[in-house]
Amino acid sequence: MLVRISLENFFFIKGEELYFDKGLNVITGETGTGKSLTVSSLLFLMGREGDYPEGTCVEAEFDLEGEQVILRREIVKGRSRYYLNGRGSTRKVVEEVLTSNLLLQGQNDRTKILRADFQREVYDRFVGCLELRKAVEGAYEEVLELEEKLRSINQRKIEREVRKRLISEELKQIEEVGLTPEEYELVKKRLEEINLAEKVNSLVLQGFSGIEMSLEGLKTLKKVLRELGIIGVSQDHTQIPQLLEDYLADLERDLRSKLISYSQEELDQLNEKVYKVQRLERKYRKDYQDIYRHMVLLREELQKLEEEEDAELLERELNLKREELYRLYEELSNKRLLAKEEFEKKVMEYLKSMGLEGASFKVFFERKEGRYGKEQVRFLFSSYGKDEREISEVASGGEISRLSLAFFMLSPPTQTYVLDEVDTGISGRTSIKLAKLLKELSKKTQLIVITHSPAIASASDKHFTTKRETIGDIPLIRIVELSGEEKIEEIARLMGTVNSKTLEGAKELIKEVCSV
Repeated sequence: MLVRISLENFFFIKGEELYFDKGLNVITGETGTGKSLTVSSLLFLMGREGDYPEGTCVEAEFDLEGEQVILRREIVKGRSRYYLNGRGSTRKVVEEVLTSNLLLQGQNDRTKILRADFQREVYDRFVGCLELRKAVEGAYEEVLELEEKLRSINQRKIEREVRKRLISEELKQIEEVGLTPEEYELVKKRLEEINLAEKVNSLVLQGFSGIEMSLEGLKTLKKVLRELGIIGVSQDHTQIPQLLEDYLADLERDLRSKLISYSQEELDQLNEKVYKVQRLERKYRKDYQDIYRHMVLLREELQKLEEEEDAELLERELNLKREELYRLYEELSNKRLLAKEEFEKKVMEYLKSMGLEGASFKVFFERKEGRYGKEQVRFLFSSYGKDEREISEVASGGEISRLSLAFFMLSPPTQTYVLDEVDTGISGRTSIKLAKLLKELSKKTQLIVITHSPAIASASDKHFTTKRETIGDIPLIRIVELSGEEKIEEIARLMGTVNSKTLEGAKELIKEVCSV
């Protein structure tokens, strides 16, 4: 409930503080004394723009099931500052808290009652299908979630195939080498050995070639000496070439047994493997060990991509959930349809009791599937025999106030309800009926009513009046809470003139309207 409103430098209000009761709170006052400034102050707190003087400040205190919530807006150096429980806040946050706990129905305002979601809430609360509607919302959300999952799976399937193709192409290039890092190290080592062996072989061959040339020279010398028959040449000397040749043959056999053997085919294969690895290293700008690790990760990713999600199973689940949703849709629609005639009848009864004899009211179901059912609930209204249309298109401010009151008699709001001049165009016995309705409703929800009606004022649990004063040349407005006798005098004033007859009439009126 709204506990308190404090106003500082708010137009002609210098500084006032109003404390409200749980039931029916009424504000009266002569024309021009600013009794609607309470509504204006709440609109200011909600963020309404305007030319507000420096130092303007409005603060509202709520008691929300034992929790104190204080909202404040003030004008400092031409800028608005918002506060929630003493801490700096934003316009949006303050407005959300305020509108969640306050329903403001002004003479010139188009507020919640005109919104489709609010009309649906009022109607469904009357029908008694809020729990069923909650089940519909849950099923609807599950259908949306499953549809999104299915779309995601199908989308991922396309993306997965593209990724699989890219990975496969990349793996093909790396796997073409066919070596682990350890095997690659062995290849390089083998190639180094062969290259070293080639150098050694070359040197050995060069050495043998020189020795063989020397042997050939010795053989030639031996032949020449024999032909010349040179005397004095020892037989032992002539055997030296042969001895050297035999020794070299033994040495060559021994060396060749110690040299590494390889074939040209092996050498070509080793060079080809090294070339492929080096080509990969240039491409990835990494060493082969990092490339190999990358290949392992690619294989793992490909393995996961191969494990496709089961879209068929999800489709079956989605179809079952859709069946459940449409079953709930039908159940909710039937409940709404069955209550339509009774709701229309009761609204019309309340409208007639509030002086709208020629009005008509209809509940219209617009086919529109969504989270709240398969139809949108709309309220249609007309006055004086015209065709029913949207309330926002045809209803005056006073008619909107009385319509909202009729709705709330059937489906009481949970918020504090503020009504500005709901009595417009009402007098006599009709105003007494309206006062009794407000009194009855105030037992279910807190009401704040700005009124000219003595009957509504008589029904109040707490009564405030506005007064205009002048201090020097400065006009001021004060808001005063009235005591018992003061309340009777104010009701008498609202009747016309304060005299013994109207004072007695005020007392009788209080008794009548409070006998609800």
